[in-house]
Amino acid sequence: MQQVLTRKLEGFEALSDDDRRALDGLTPRIRQVGARVDLVREGDEPENVHLILDGLACRYKVLPSGKRQIMALLVPGDFCDLNVFILDQMDHNIGTISACHVVDIPRRAIEEITEAHPQVTRAF
Repeated sequence: MQQVLTRKLEGFEALSDDDRRALDGLTPRIRQVGARVDLVREGDEPENVHLILDGLACRYKVLPSGKRQIMALLVPGDFCDLNVFILDQMDHNIGTISACHVVDIPRRAIEEITEAHPQVTRAF
């Protein structure tokens, strides 16, 4: 299950063994989340980046009518919110559609891997 990110990124950029080890090190804290659970809500200031390992999630906004508008479907290997680096607050919600296995990766860990592994940065 932890290889899903590496496989996805290798579709964009060739990764070295060192790059693969660094990516595998990002996924030690796997948690199971039920269906229809918000991982991040609009207005939150998240400390972690979320990675979907298994299941289906989405980015969505709540419209003035109360309906949800899905902006993106998130599948295994997708980072939900890499944009936390440019947003002070989340401008949308991220919720699970099905039960998911999710990894919470500290922002600092993403910063460190992108500084030390240029191929990984290009693949992101």
